[in-house]
Parts: sequence; structure tokens; C-alpha cells
Amino acid sequence: MTDRQDREILLLEPRLQHYAWGDESFIPSALGRPPDGRPWAEAWYGAHPAAPSFVRPLTGRRSGDRALDVVIGDAHRDLLGPGVSATFGRLPYLVKLLAAARPLSVQVHPDAVQAREGYDREEAADIPRDASERNYRDPHHKPELIVALTDFHALCGFRAWGDMRAQLARFPEISRLLPSLEPAAESLEGLLEAWFALPEERIRPALLRFIERLEALAAADAVAHWALRAQRALGFGAPPDRGLLFCLLLELRQLAPGQALFLGAGVPHAYLQGCGIEVMAASDNVLRAGLTAKHVDAAELLAVLRCDLPAPEILEPDASGRHVTTATEFELQRVVGPQAPLTAQGPELLLALSEPGDAAAVVEASGQRLPLAGGEACLIPHGLRYQCNVHGGTLWRCRSNV
Repeated sequence: MTDRQDREILLLEPRLQHYAWGDESFIPSALGRPPDGRPWAEAWYGAHPAAPSFVRPLTGRRSGDRALDVVIGDAHRDLLGPGVSATFGRLPYLVKLLAAARPLSVQVHPDAVQAREGYDREEAADIPRDASERNYRDPHHKPELIVALTDFHALCGFRAWGDMRAQLARFPEISRLLPSLEPAAESLEGLLEAWFALPEERIRPALLRFIERLEALAAADAVAHWALRAQRALGFGAPPDRGLLFCLLLELRQLAPGQALFLGAGVPHAYLQGCGIEVMAASDNVLRAGLTAKHVDAAELLAVLRCDLPAPEILEPDASGRHVTTATEFELQRVVGPQAPLTAQGPELLLALSEPGDAAAVVEASGQRLPLAGGEACLIPHGLRYQCNVHGGTLWRCRSNV
């Protein structure tokens, strides 16, 4: 990569993920593409090696595309800057457009120490990184922030002790299989250990009765509604999933557009429905708790799960449109209107959202003028002075906060 390219704006082509839970229209519309009948679950903007964005020449020639992780590797310090390069040694964040038409699995993410130890342990055991039973596909933690672009529903963090007991009491077919719940993290840990240890011949009849009760309640009860939707999302004839217990234990959050949730290590959560922009530390480490046909490692899940944390609160942006969290890998800002010139402190990713066919923003730097339409994104290298003019849409700005 030449010195000139080191200081150029990099136009990014997202990598698309067509998971079964995805919505058929939101992401195609955001990208200005026709829907094709497939679920479009996520569009990834970043350099995660599992699905790095492609860097497109500003001429639009597709033949020159290169993967962003390769481009960064060729000009590491120039693109990232000394602070990000020394702290992370890579692009530390991953930005996604996410569109959920049906519930996702209940999952948690490890902290940095757990991720490193788990990754090293599985590498030493020669478990292939793409194996279905692999828990740690990289050595990084995965704090994440979801900002709603539509009404957004999620399960997120454990309820207060009294609320959990009240929910369990509503469903005796479940509660009679479990030890009593006391207001202590150790009690909740014991309850979950007992639940995952139950043999299938005991748990299946109870879950079938539970689902019958959910069907009777779903029309007027939010917990029953989402629990039933989560089970049905597994497909017709799927066996009852023991992850349904988490629908009773976790807080149900509803976000309006612009509101957010921050999910730190060990916080159980499941996105239920809605579209948003998600930013996270660039990792793919997920421990699943249920509501999925994928691998569930109950022992490792319970080692990572935090039963001592309150449920995350709904977050509002600050006066400048920023969502700042405890994560050093990222902060996210919603940008509207004309902006004063800025100098990128570390690599900055700009993602435009607008009505189909409209230019949401124009980015100018070093004689370059780059219009960004809906769904288009660019990476601003460290140290480049640039200016944004946002019109007819919204620009999302992601950067590290080291």
C-alpha cells in the first residue's frame, strides 16, 4: 500500500449474513438493494477475519477490492495510529446493521481473561476454529452496544429477585423442578446448575405443559408472548427448549428508536425483534444458553454467566449524540447536519443511513469528495483531517475511545 493510499478515505463494502432469524426487507432497503426473499440478518462493517469488509476503489471498480483486514495488515500503524496500534494491534471494533424478524438465542460473552484462557485451552486441544462445539473462536472479549433504529425488543439481564420468584410461581410445572430461589447470586447459580442437570425425560413433559400454558396466555401477557415466539422460531416440530426458562428470569426491554443497551461480559441477553446498529469489540465469542439448535456448553456458560449483576438500563445518547460506555474499543455517535472539520484520532468508521436513492452525507478530505448513500460506509485513517456534511439522512460515527 502506497503512502498516498495510507491517507485516503477507504470505501467499505459490507459483508452480509443471511441467518434464519433475519428480516427480509430492512437491510436490503437500507443498502438500496431489492429484497430477494432471503432473510438479511446482519451487514458487517469492519475487519473481523471471519467476514471482513472489502475496500472498494473510489472509482467504483470492483476488480480492485481487497479485504479490510489485509489492507490494515499492510499499513498497520499508518491506518490505526500509534494509540490504537499499541493498545489493540488491530481495528478494535466491528459495526453491524442488525435486523431481527424473530428471536435470537439467549447468550453471554466472556470477559477478556476468560476469552484468552478459553481460546488458548481450545487451541491446545486442537478443536478446529470452525467446529460447532468451539466456544472461543478468537482470544478477545465482546462488549457490545445496540442502538435501536426501529422499536426493538430484547431480553437483557436478570430480573430483581422478587420478580424472578413471581414469574416462576406462575408456572408450577417449571418451579417444582427447581430449588427455591433466594436473593443471592449463589442461589441463582445453583438454580441454573440444577436446571441444566435435569435429564431430558424429566424436563420435556414439564416444558410441553409450560408451552401449553404460554399458548393460553400469549395474547395478553408479554412474557408468554415472547417465550412462545422464541420456541416457534426454532421451527415446526422442534423439541421444547430448556432456554425457555430465561424468558422468566430475564428483564424484557423495549427500546424506542435512538435508545440503546450496553451488554458487558457475563450479561445474558437475547434480541427478540427489531432493527438497530450494533457496535462491539471485534470478536465472535458467544456462549449460548438456549433457544437455539446450536451448541450449548452448559458448564462453560455457567462459568461465564454473571448472576450478581443488575439488568442493564436503557441508555439515551448525550447532547452530542454519543453513546459512550466502559468499553475502550468503541464509542458510537449519531451525526446530523454540517460538521466542523475533524482530525481522526485513530481509525474512524462512518456509516450512512438514508432513504433509498438519497445521498445521506458527503465526506471530504485531502481533495477527495465522497458522497455516501444509505448503507455505505468508509474508514477514515488516523490523522486524516476531514469534514462531513450530513443531509437527508443520518451518519453514524464509530471510533475507539483510547
